Amino acid sequence: MSKKHTETIDSKLKTAWQVVSRMYNAEALLHDATIAMGHFLLNVDSHEGSYASEIAPALGMEGTSLSRIIQSLEEKKMIQRIPDKNDKRKTKIMLTKKGVQQKELAKNTVRNFNHMAELKIGKEKINVFFKVLDEITELAEQRNRLLKQ
Repeated sequence: MSKKHTETIDSKLKTAWQVVSRMYNAEALLHDATIAMGHFLLNVDSHEGSYASEIAPALGMEGTSLSRIIQSLEEKKMIQRIPDKNDKRKTKIMLTKKGVQQKELAKNTVRNFNHMAELKIGKEKINVFFKVLDEITELAEQRNRLLKQ
């Protein structure tokens, strides 16, 4: 017997992420931000700064796809771009004081949700969930490599 469309791995992942994403976006809007901005800020080194090319893979994006997020964060005075002294083509992203505060808000929001999930579901089940997600990710990466050959 075949499963319903809603009982596939990809549909369950997508539905869960959409619900979590809406929750995080609602929280972010309270602080004049978006979930994309929060994810970006979480991936900028608070002390040394980071290059967009370092942040993009952590977000599952190409470096060129970050320009809108970077522009918005810069307009909101959460980051500033510092040209690289040795290579003028590179720009380091540095958090401003406001950016550090927003990063802390994002970090606390994620920690609070994870804590709530752990209390409701249990640490052991969460660990199994992480392991299963890692295995699904690896399987999808393997398949993707085969398709590119």
